[in-house]
Amino acid sequence: MSIATLRTLALLEGVSEAETVFGGRTKSWVQIAALWVDLRPLGHREAGDGAMRPGLVERAEAEARTHAAATRGQRLKAGGEPWRVVAVTPARPKPGRMLLSLERIWP
Repeated sequence: MSIATLRTLALLEGVSEAETVFGGRTKSWVQIAALWVDLRPLGHREAGDGAMRPGLVERAEAEARTHAAATRGQRLKAGGEPWRVVAVTPARPKPGRMLLSLERIWP
């Protein structure tokens, strides 16, 4: 893959937690980095148990340049859609690249 295939600008976001004026806690998403990615769909499946209505889980993979702050549990917003980062692995045999395994759930 050449650098030209990294065509989608995506935002990597992490959770920030702060105390409210009433003593509670609030969580919000904050931008960690802007990444150029090659976003590839991997398919979808239905997920759910007997107690809840099944939802559609869409899977994708994003290849990007390695970023030290990228970890599991963050969110990648590409094309306006939020994806949950399930795993971050180095792209083999491409040094300096990482693969982000992504999921999003449709109700």
